[in-house]
Amino acid sequence: MAVTKIWSIKKTLDKAIKYILDPIKAKYVYSYACAPETADLEFELTLDKNSRSGGINKAYHIIQSFKPEETSPEQAHEIGKQLLEQHLQGKYEYILTTHIDKEHIHNHVIFCASSFEDHRKYNDCTKTYYQLREASDTLCAEHGLSVIPLNQNKGKSHYEWQMEQQGISWKTQLRTAIDTSIKSSKTFEDFTSKMQVQGYEIKFGKHIAFRAEKQKRFTRAMQLGENYTEENIKLRIAQKDKLPIKKAKKISLKNEPLSVMVALENNKKVIESKGYEHWAKLHNLKQSAKTVNLLKELGISSLEEWAQKKINNQEMMKANMAEIKVAEKELANKQFVLKQLIIYEDTKGIYHSADKQVLNPKEQQSAIQLYKTAVKALKQANMKLSRQVKDELYRQVQFLENKRQELYKKYKSARKPKNKIELLNRI
Repeated sequence: MAVTKIWSIKKTLDKAIKYILDPIKAKYVYSYACAPETADLEFELTLDKNSRSGGINKAYHIIQSFKPEETSPEQAHEIGKQLLEQHLQGKYEYILTTHIDKEHIHNHVIFCASSFEDHRKYNDCTKTYYQLREASDTLCAEHGLSVIPLNQNKGKSHYEWQMEQQGISWKTQLRTAIDTSIKSSKTFEDFTSKMQVQGYEIKFGKHIAFRAEKQKRFTRAMQLGENYTEENIKLRIAQKDKLPIKKAKKISLKNEPLSVMVALENNKKVIESKGYEHWAKLHNLKQSAKTVNLLKELGISSLEEWAQKKINNQEMMKANMAEIKVAEKELANKQFVLKQLIIYEDTKGIYHSADKQVLNPKEQQSAIQLYKTAVKALKQANMKLSRQVKDELYRQVQFLENKRQELYKKYKSARKPKNKIELLNRI
């Protein structure tokens, strides 16, 4: 079970990077399109070149925390890599470290707020956060790790979720107190009186808020969910005596998801209840019909053909993902070398200049540090410095980017039948 958090870095980028690289905490370190020791300077270069980006965010910090004793540092690090490959799509420089200094293993990621590919800022919003979280949950499920179930309370933290599972969350207690007070209240004034009797202090204003006896801050009722806004609390009090009208649900064999067939033989509920037996038989008939429709949609005429198609689909997806990983690794290497070559060309004049006072001391020190890192990286890559080499690197990067996009298209098209096959597995 992984919990993901993300926030922006506006000023202390160097300190944040230094923290996640702490050798006492970090078991594994991985970087993409930047060198860990000069990542903050490289991020600044990317931000400076992307004049269209705007904004004050320099980078973003992601923490991906795993349930204690559920994963290993190696697996957590690999999941972190896969998550960033999917979410950042090779467009942003980043550093990934896996920390083991706490009870739970967790990944730290710091990535540049601006893309070095398309010169656009990362769109940090609710939508991208839930895309990040969904991708993390999917990867955890694929690796056999538990996943926090989806719920309507989107603002709930992992700590609150854990406390709620144990029945001790203060938000859970507040919901219970509100629900109990609504049931025994005839007016909103009755409701507020009963809440005060239960020990809650009430603050009125644009949004009604409550505070328990030992709680430090007030909690807005609207933060508990749509049913707990002041307007809906009043509505629930007014309508609590009215019985809800149940509408018959229409069953669509095409749109309804497949569910597990009910075993009829030696089923205690079937033996004890004729009504349940009747429902179970109808349920099984509906599932059988949906199974037949889905098999026809997939062009499958027998169970043997279905089993073989499932194997073929899994093998195709594995092979496709292996190709993607090879292409992305090669692309990351080429992009990194190309970037260091550009940095080398931009800083060599400053490093070798007799008059180094053209820059202020801080800029001069940064340029020298970048130059040394670039020289080291180019030597390790056995790179000969020439215009032809640079042009060839540009060509290779473009080729690999196009190849990666095509491979992802193939992978996505393979996932469509896979999702339907997974439905059949539930039968």
